[in-house]
Amino acid sequence: MSKRDLSNYDASTHAAAELTNLIRKDRSKKEVRTVSVQKAMAGRRLLKIESDRNVTRVLFVSHNTELLNPDQQSLDGYLDVSGLFAEVHILILREGIKPKQPVLRVSPNVWMYTAAANLWWQTPAAGIELMQNQLEFAAGFRPDLIISLDPFESALTVIKLGKMYQKPTQLHVVENYFDPKFDESEPGNFWRRQLTRFTVEKFASVRTRTETLEKNLHKQFKISNLETLPRFQDYEALISKEEKIDLKAKFKPHIFFMLYIGRLDEDSSLDQVLDAARFALQNPRMALIVLGNGSARSDFERRAKTLGIEAQVIFESKAEDILPYLKSANLLIVSDTDKLSEEMVLRGAAAGIPLIMSETEKRLDVFTDGESAFLCEAGDVQNFSNRINDLLNDLDLRKQFVEAGQSIIREHFHSDPKEYQEAYRNSIEQAFFVDEDVSEGSESVKKSDKKLD
Repeated sequence: MSKRDLSNYDASTHAAAELTNLIRKDRSKKEVRTVSVQKAMAGRRLLKIESDRNVTRVLFVSHNTELLNPDQQSLDGYLDVSGLFAEVHILILREGIKPKQPVLRVSPNVWMYTAAANLWWQTPAAGIELMQNQLEFAAGFRPDLIISLDPFESALTVIKLGKMYQKPTQLHVVENYFDPKFDESEPGNFWRRQLTRFTVEKFASVRTRTETLEKNLHKQFKISNLETLPRFQDYEALISKEEKIDLKAKFKPHIFFMLYIGRLDEDSSLDQVLDAARFALQNPRMALIVLGNGSARSDFERRAKTLGIEAQVIFESKAEDILPYLKSANLLIVSDTDKLSEEMVLRGAAAGIPLIMSETEKRLDVFTDGESAFLCEAGDVQNFSNRINDLLNDLDLRKQFVEAGQSIIREHFHSDPKEYQEAYRNSIEQAFFVDEDVSEGSESVKKSDKKLD
């Protein structure tokens, strides 16, 4: 057994060295893993990519407990963060009792920390204390960059840590706290929103999930480096694929097909689609194909019968692939607003089918009403009905929506995993240069002040 001279031994230095050696020993090459459309619908969506520049050590701070899932370390739902940086440390702030195991190593270079307190506004102090105990070594604070994933308690934590250790920081705003419904969505959100008046302006580098959020922040704050995070769309291949199905032959005598795709449960809005399409479906040559199944299917079948359109509504519960239907139908109606439907509108745009959809922040950020799709207020059955009639009677407009939708996919989304990874990492690491610019500016001001004195 080796002996150490404890009189000259610094335990924190040894801990830092062990952490570095552990990463070097365990780091292995990863392959690019792509996900099919069908699997993307049903399973998790992670891209594991070998990074060719693993030098930055990053600490992410969030109050989103969904990140505690040790099987999926992803900030955007697609990209595995272990391939982005040399080290990834994720601090979760939550209410409740302190965890028995506050530190969890979830992969060779990813660590997750949980700091808890009785009240949400007490969690920043708990998080700072945990980081001091876990990541402060003799050589300094382990991470090179500290990022807050919300402008609330996480931002308070990051502001304090950045000042304590003189590290660059960045703020990510992924939730629309400008929405009037934000205050009601979670206890304490009213006060969280008040915090943003103090926290946001403390960051020189800010990233948003959508362009709408970027515009809202630009109106309220002067931020030197404000951008929307790169977006990944792994369905661009749908544009060139030819996997059609002869719907006219399969479903005689119908010749025009509307399409609804989604789970048929109590949260489904298929009933609204049936009501909106009922007048168009009085024509026996029209049909609405419903791809999906669920506990409420029989209820929707009865509703179709009550409306007298049961012969025009086709329930397809055993379709193995939605792509042939997207490529072959004439119109896609997306009335739902859940995560599955958010993906569906992008997939439909890529596949080349005209879209009528409920408005959401993400959809308004991508599509323009009347130019690339029709966007209706969720639950507005009459507006959906009017837009259905508009597209039924306007072939040129349907072609315009198809061309505009596919153009959006090509122009607004990264389709190459490595290209997206590089863009995402560069967007985050830009915080280094912004902080340098701010520091240099402060030094020049101090020097000029001395000359004036």
